[in-house]
Amino acid sequence: MDQKKIGRFIAAKRKEKSLTQQALADLIGISNKTVSKWECGNGLPEVSLMLPLCNALGITVNELLSGETLDNSYQEKAEENLIGLIKEKETQRAGGKKIMIVQGAALVSSVLLWLLLFADSNVYQLGDFPTPLTLGYLVAGFAAIYLVMMTTWLGIVKRNMMMIFAAFSFASLVCLLISFSHATLWLVPPAAAGMLGCFALSIWSYFHHKRPRQ
Repeated sequence: MDQKKIGRFIAAKRKEKSLTQQALADLIGISNKTVSKWECGNGLPEVSLMLPLCNALGITVNELLSGETLDNSYQEKAEENLIGLIKEKETQRAGGKKIMIVQGAALVSSVLLWLLLFADSNVYQLGDFPTPLTLGYLVAGFAAIYLVMMTTWLGIVKRNMMMIFAAFSFASLVCLLISFSHATLWLVPPAAAGMLGCFALSIWSYFHHKRPRQ
C-alpha cells in the first residue's frame, strides 16, 4: 500500500468536509499530530481507527486503503488491499524476529567478549572485593561492548556497512580513551588510526549508498 497516496487522499477528503486536522482528530478521539502523520504519509491508521476515520470522511475502508475513490474496480481493489495488509503483517513479524535475533546475538557476543577481556581481573580472585570504581569500570565496559555489538549485528542483518564501520570506530574510540587513562602509549596510535579510519569509511559508505545509481 502506498502510504503517501493514502495520506494525500485523507487530506483531500478532510478538506472536502471542510474539517481542520484538529476537527478530524476530535471526531475520532486522537491527536492532530496523528492526523498530520497520516497525511504526510508517515504511517497508516490503526485497524481500530479505520472505521471511525472512514465514517468521518464519508468513505469506505477499501477506498481508504486504496487512496482513491472506487467505482467498478471495487472487488479487485478489495482483494489487493487484503493481500497488502497480509504482506505488511508478515513484514512486521519478520522484522520483530530479526530484532530478537540481533539482541540475542549481541548479548551472547557481549558476554563472551566481556568475560574474555576481564577474565584476569582481580574481581574474580578469591578474597578480593571489587571497589565501586572497579564495578563502574566493569559495567561501563560491558555497556560499551554491548552497544558496539548491537550496532554491528544490526549492520550485518541490514547489510549496512556504515553501521558496522561506525561500531568499529566507537570501539576504537573506547580503546583510545582507555589507553590514555592508563597511560598505555603504545596503544594510542593503532586506536587513533582505527577510530579515524573506520569513521572515514562509515562516512564514505553513507554517501556511496546515498548517491543515486545511474
